[in-house]
Amino acid sequence: MPKQNDCRETTALPLGAVHHSKGAADSIIRRRKVPGNTVVLPPNNQPSRSSPLQVAVVGTDTGVGKTRAVGLLVGGLRRLGRPVWVHKPIACGGWDGTTAEDARTLDPLRGPGQSAQDLCPLQFPEPASPHLAARAAGVEVRFASLLANLDRCRPTPTDAHDLVVEGIGGLLVPLTAERQTVADLIAAAGLPVVIVTRPHLGTLNHTALTVEAARQRGIVVLGLVLNHHTAVDDSLAVRTAAAELVALTGLPLLATLPFAPHTHDQQVAVDLAAAVLARTVAIV
Repeated sequence: MPKQNDCRETTALPLGAVHHSKGAADSIIRRRKVPGNTVVLPPNNQPSRSSPLQVAVVGTDTGVGKTRAVGLLVGGLRRLGRPVWVHKPIACGGWDGTTAEDARTLDPLRGPGQSAQDLCPLQFPEPASPHLAARAAGVEVRFASLLANLDRCRPTPTDAHDLVVEGIGGLLVPLTAERQTVADLIAAAGLPVVIVTRPHLGTLNHTALTVEAARQRGIVVLGLVLNHHTAVDDSLAVRTAAAELVALTGLPLLATLPFAPHTHDQQVAVDLAAAVLARTVAIV
């Protein structure tokens, strides 16, 4: 598969090291053209219903529930009989001495033949933006290396697995000392995105800004996942969030996840996977 930029610098840090230097889906998807979201995916990223899916799951903020959505999406794809690899470029915080919390949470989702290094190659102790956490650890994160790490997880002719990439924080979080962002990485990789958001007061602005930032960079937005990541009151803002987000962004709501942090609804997982697959096919 052709690389997406100069990826000659491919050395990744050792895991955890501080290194110095159709049914249900068709009822969910609104198959209509969305202004500003008409960018065609690169040829290698155009899945049919049987070819590999490559998608990034991003959030409107930190802690909004990206990892939960990734777990459901991966579980749903596997229940549909699809092999899946998972990749998180960088994880920060929740340090246990060797690994970061997000990497430990994602580890059970590793695909067949996937190493822990490929799952999350860069991990740092500080719970901070990756460019700051890397600096605190004495590490230089290179954008070309981030792309190369992601490329190693892509499907190949002999290993046609799906790939789900989890973002870090929000879309404009800096990853490198040059402040190249999550959005820059996703755009360079040519991945469409699913945006995880929340129903709380303030979500309309945060979600609209995230969608706008993605579209301005030519990133295809497949739809929204509305995640109740904390218990919320039955307020006007919460009751109307789903409908208002669809109206405001012109995007389909792929799933609504209730506040149930320690449960894994298999039907919700399958419905989400089916919706993402259907939307990916429809939009290209």
